[in-house]
Amino acid sequence: MSEVQAKKVNKDRISALPDEVICHILSFLKTEDVVMTIFLSKRWKNIWASVRSLDFCDTGNPDTISFSRFIDNVLFFRDSTDIHKFRLHSISVEDFDRVCGWIGAAVRRNVAELNLSVNYYGGDEDHPQIFELPQSVFTCKTLRVLQLWSNFIVNAPASGCFPNLKSLYVHFDRPVNNSMEKLFSCCPVLEDLSIHGTHGRYGDEAVLNFTVSAPELKTLKVRWTTQNDYEKCNFLVVAPKLETFHLWLYPSTDCYLENVKSLVRVTIALQDHVADEDRLFSIRGTALLAVISSVRHLSLSAHCLKGCCLPVFDKLRRLELALYNCYYWELLKVLLRRSPRLEYLVLELKDFMCPGASSDHQWSTPDSVPICLLTHLKTVSIWGFKGKPDEMDAAKYLLMKGEILKKMTFFSEDLSRTKEEEVYKELSMCKWGSKTCQVKFYGDHQKDEVYSLFGLRSWI
Repeated sequence: MSEVQAKKVNKDRISALPDEVICHILSFLKTEDVVMTIFLSKRWKNIWASVRSLDFCDTGNPDTISFSRFIDNVLFFRDSTDIHKFRLHSISVEDFDRVCGWIGAAVRRNVAELNLSVNYYGGDEDHPQIFELPQSVFTCKTLRVLQLWSNFIVNAPASGCFPNLKSLYVHFDRPVNNSMEKLFSCCPVLEDLSIHGTHGRYGDEAVLNFTVSAPELKTLKVRWTTQNDYEKCNFLVVAPKLETFHLWLYPSTDCYLENVKSLVRVTIALQDHVADEDRLFSIRGTALLAVISSVRHLSLSAHCLKGCCLPVFDKLRRLELALYNCYYWELLKVLLRRSPRLEYLVLELKDFMCPGASSDHQWSTPDSVPICLLTHLKTVSIWGFKGKPDEMDAAKYLLMKGEILKKMTFFSEDLSRTKEEEVYKELSMCKWGSKTCQVKFYGDHQKDEVYSLFGLRSWI
């Protein structure tokens, strides 16, 4: 190879890209790595100053002084380009006034996405000092996305809060007061809200009451855990335009919804594995389902619900249901009976037995055939299928009574090809209600194909 040809092969194509493209590529790196590009060549000397994404994190960096000076220098030597994303995660900076200055600099540069986690433990890992969110954040007109990954003191102004904030993500651990609640009711144009939190240990309130009042909210996700039985948490949601609602609740937590007629998709996971001993659990769960009974798409994981208390889901088209050994099939039969327009059914068979629950979970034929099996149900998917007698009986029933069923699919990591053939042969011996139904199996040997078809299931 000649010298000319070698130069062509080794040509720096990245440096030949326009500044805008290079800045976009660098925006995916931590700011510390971005600044280091000044040593590549003269071409790269000043590019870092135009990158619109800044990412500062002192995790694993014990040198607080150098970390703080680095942020000061980056913000000082940047050009006048706006900052689109600003991420600051700090556990070592004690000077909160300095932190406020950094956040203020991002606000003055018209920040659109702000990602903050600010803690200072000062030698006490269980009691970090709590940072007060600067007033400039509340009044920032360009802010569209706000993520808070730690406890914050919130003193929101009486008016003019978050004029353009569309998305809010809050993750806080054992709040010492109800300060964070103020965030949930001062966002006039908020459309997407996620709340992750834990109540327990050093919390100074035995009962936490959160009100989420957002007139434009369309998507709400709540994942909440209480660590002790005597600590309670209540969520009141007032969101007339809410369309999607995902809820993961652990013991001693209640959620109340008002005026949610726009709901379309709901995920509910009530994770209390000893709830068969707690009547309140069943009451809370069934009351919540009654409020959202007009949804079209429901994902439900609540193994201790009493089926007789469930409402009628007269608009439900798709049901994704986790079935536990505690009440393995009764919940399914009741939901089929109370979902007359159901078209798509997805079952997740889970081997979990509640303490004190009966191990007898045989399938029993319903007294009458649910209307959905005769008129609407088109597809059935069963995950975690092992070919047990009760599972076979349930599958046979669905095949025999599903008069317009088009497909039944079984997913299992335990069935060999030989076992699949045996199961199919046994299913074929009964008279199917639909002559056009297709039965398919996806086992461990077809795992890649399963994931490519359906992706990772995130509803449980």
